[in-house]
Amino acid sequence: MLSDQLLAYMLILPTKNGLECQTPANNEDDPTPKYTTEEILEATEYYHRNGYVVFKSLLSLPQCQELMSCWREEVKPFQGYIYRQATAKAEKNLFNEKGFVMNPILNLQSLDQRNFKKLRSSFEKSIVNNAALAKVTGALVSDKPRIVQSMYFEGNSATWEHQDSYYLDDEIPGKMVAGWIALEDIDPYAGRFFVCPKSHLADYSDMNIENNIATNHEAYINSIVDLIKDKSYEIKAPRLLAGDVLFWNSMTIHGSLNTVDCPASRSSITFHAIRSSSRFNVFRTSLRNLGVGGSSDFDVFRPKDQALKRNKAVFMLESRFPKAFYSLKNLAITYLIARKG
Repeated sequence: MLSDQLLAYMLILPTKNGLECQTPANNEDDPTPKYTTEEILEATEYYHRNGYVVFKSLLSLPQCQELMSCWREEVKPFQGYIYRQATAKAEKNLFNEKGFVMNPILNLQSLDQRNFKKLRSSFEKSIVNNAALAKVTGALVSDKPRIVQSMYFEGNSATWEHQDSYYLDDEIPGKMVAGWIALEDIDPYAGRFFVCPKSHLADYSDMNIENNIATNHEAYINSIVDLIKDKSYEIKAPRLLAGDVLFWNSMTIHGSLNTVDCPASRSSITFHAIRSSSRFNVFRTSLRNLGVGGSSDFDVFRPKDQALKRNKAVFMLESRFPKAFYSLKNLAITYLIARKG
């Protein structure tokens, strides 16, 4: 636990479900170490002990600025449908009173290049072909990493406490790693990313008929909140500057804080990566072979890639007949979980 003297300089802010999170206002008050690519061995040891680790400046400031510029130019004025992070559904932009997009987009590697050519290209250049980022991620997964999911955040919608493994993971649960990339200096009141150190040492994410995502998702979230209280897990939101990356294990409980009376955005990209030699585990019910990877620093899986005609047809059905489409999807998920149980 932190000393009373250090806590005096630490902001204590609420998570989505009202838990207290230690949120440093500046680097001097942040007890979390920040590593460089010259310290990968030490950083990897920290990651395996604590379930998370922070690296400094894995993206350059120009790379961060280019990604934000592409977002402003292509996404913010777009009036059509885009797949979204929180729901995995095709939705239109939702803005808050400050003009920030509040429903983050899902899978930049799969965006329709007719509308988002620059953003998809910038993601490929700055992240998929980022040798330093891939080197660190590869060290954490002990293999060439394969990106299986990505997201872009501008406004902060606050993310509930959870383990990623409930939703997606490596074939071996706990082998997936994720990274939150700050594209700007993240204000402490703008809804920082938080983690519960050492919570990766236990698996709380097996999906069953009582807590499944299709019909009983809230039961799962409530169970994680109760666990944090029962286990007295510490909750920390390290300070990140533009280009810094917070990595965490798929078993590490995490989320993002509520925005507290803050005019700042929280521009950031999140990605999830498994071992390239592994299968992709979805909802703890489906193991998917993703095929042979490419020649970039990361292998990349492109779910619902809008460069393919069949995926465009599915996207059209989702956009035009959402109620019927998602009802059938939920029935399919419930069936798979019931069959597993």
